[in-house]
Amino acid sequence: MSISPSKKELTHARIVDVASKAIRRAGYRGVGVADIMKEAGLTHGGFYAHFDSREALVIEAMAKAGQENIQSLSEVIE
Repeated sequence: MSISPSKKELTHARIVDVASKAIRRAGYRGVGVADIMKEAGLTHGGFYAHFDSREALVIEAMAKAGQENIQSLSEVIE
């Protein structure tokens, strides 16, 4: 029996996913919190319900990007 993620967890994951893609597209300095939240379909004010700072989001987003790159490379190697 698995437990479904909460709405907050799903929203958090969506923000990280959008941030990961935005940072890869525009670079660390090329994207702001407001841009990420807008792209995720959320308000800028809701950001701090999920993250303590922009840096906290960037750390998670970069970790996600790294995992996705490793997965892509593994698939190519196989």
